[in-house]
Amino acid sequence: MALDEQTLKDIEGEEFYHGFLPREDISEMLKEVGDFILRLTQPKPGDPRELVISVRASMEPSSISIRHVILTRKAKQGGFDWIALEDEKYSSLKELIKDYVGSRRPINPEYKTSVLIRAVKRQSWEFLHDDVTLKDLLGEGQFGEVRSGVLNNRGKKIEVAIKIAKRAEDEKQMEKAKEKIKEMMHEARLMRNFRHVNVVRMYGVAVCREPLMIILEKVNGGSLFDLLDRKKGQISEEEKIENMSLGAAKGLEYLHSQKCIHRDIASRNVLYTDSKVAKISDFGMSRMGTKYEMKRGTHKRIPLKWTAPESMVAFQYTPKTDVFSYSILLWEIFSDAAEPYVGLTCIEVKKMISCGKRLKKPQGCPDDMFRLMNKCWEQNPEKRYSMSEVSATVC
Repeated sequence: MALDEQTLKDIEGEEFYHGFLPREDISEMLKEVGDFILRLTQPKPGDPRELVISVRASMEPSSISIRHVILTRKAKQGGFDWIALEDEKYSSLKELIKDYVGSRRPINPEYKTSVLIRAVKRQSWEFLHDDVTLKDLLGEGQFGEVRSGVLNNRGKKIEVAIKIAKRAEDEKQMEKAKEKIKEMMHEARLMRNFRHVNVVRMYGVAVCREPLMIILEKVNGGSLFDLLDRKKGQISEEEKIENMSLGAAKGLEYLHSQKCIHRDIASRNVLYTDSKVAKISDFGMSRMGTKYEMKRGTHKRIPLKWTAPESMVAFQYTPKTDVFSYSILLWEIFSDAAEPYVGLTCIEVKKMISCGKRLKKPQGCPDDMFRLMNKCWEQNPEKRYSMSEVSATVC
């Protein structure tokens, strides 16, 4: 029997209910054998949502260390029964869970260690949809939109920006929509521990029902690209150096200290506040670690004009590839958002960069900032500055 909206609303009252939280987050959350949560499956268009108990049955790093048991409901006169894998029926979800926790018998009889011991509550970064008030539309795409809004964070009202995933309307769109949701949740997972004035803050997610939401710091201003393009010739050299270049450098230096490779540094992905603070944003391509190798043959597009030569050839990314991208960001800042390599095809750009040729000095760019660009776009990544060296140089 399909879950109706009222039942789902009632289930939201359970603190260990986590909605559509992805499996990647679940494995981090279930730290000990017996830890369990309640969640929903992400159905195909037209299919019913299913309620699942996920329980850690082993500490071994394998695909069966966490067991997932679908809970079903069967209609009866005057209501319905809840059933796990056994035939035993329960008049309520609370009764089912209380019995399995109290009896310590496995919820999946095939796995003797799939015992429910400790319900894991929602984390501080998990919010209910009722905590979020949506306001004006800020932007929209095929599989999502961004709105301004207000977050009720444990009684404190905060103005926020909210990324909202659209659900696929048909089977054809399903894979792309799921990929977009996966990217959004990956971004949220990466961002939730970052705390730096030059990095956009992520407050949390709202995934207990659809649509799924990522709740972000609201930046009054817009992208650095838009500002540079709109105010060509009006921004002082001092502001370009001390606010834009240094702010972005400090943000990226912090990310590297947290073992995060951004992989998409460009003026379009730096937000700039009304009070002239640069903030690194858009972590959809980012990866944790000190090295990442993209699978060959992937259909994902890369921002070629901002990409380091070793990433073009070997698909390898390190903090030093971000440094290369930062050099193109600097070029954008001092050329007032001009397009890098304008008029050249992707093949021509790739050939030019592989041969060691670089962009020309933007008109009016200070010599020391162009020297910095040259230190950041060195062909050999070992010869490039680190972001700590960049920050020290800009200061």
